[in-house]
Amino acid sequence: GAGPSARAETLPIRDVAGSRGFQIHLIHLEVFTMKYIAYGSNMVLSQMAVRCPDAKLLGTGCLAGARLEFFCHATVERSALKSDRVPVAVWEISPRDERLLDFYEGYPQYYIKEAWPARMEDGSEVHGMLYRMALIREMPPSREYYRAIADAYRKMGLPEQIPLILEPALKRAQERTKKC
Repeated sequence: GAGPSARAETLPIRDVAGSRGFQIHLIHLEVFTMKYIAYGSNMVLSQMAVRCPDAKLLGTGCLAGARLEFFCHATVERSALKSDRVPVAVWEISPRDERLLDFYEGYPQYYIKEAWPARMEDGSEVHGMLYRMALIREMPPSREYYRAIADAYRKMGLPEQIPLILEPALKRAQERTKKC
């Protein structure tokens, strides 16, 4: 992500008596933000408040042509089926938030970053960054982790997606574990 840039502007100001002048330096700070697409535990509002203190929730949407999977933690995989989709929360994050998320997500060893488009609830398309798992661990998610994501789906107004997306992803993870 891009860092902040500053542009200084100097304005001459005279005191009331007009006998001596001084200058006020105004600094315009522009903080560049990026869109972050969350599909797992970073949909949990309380967790994002701690992990990314500058983050602002822009809304919910979905990744088309993608499938949610659990390999201990959540990840998305590209799917050949256009009907496959993954519900997401789209956040606006600062460079500081991105650094905090990089650390939390174990970037680049555990998760890598990729640019993906997301279709928002209002039909608009946004482009943002998401983390995709790089280190696959053949195990289902913990009960607490799964419940936190299911709760986030409910709080984000996506309860109908639990049996359609979340539960099948859990079942696939459990089936993979049985084969090991």
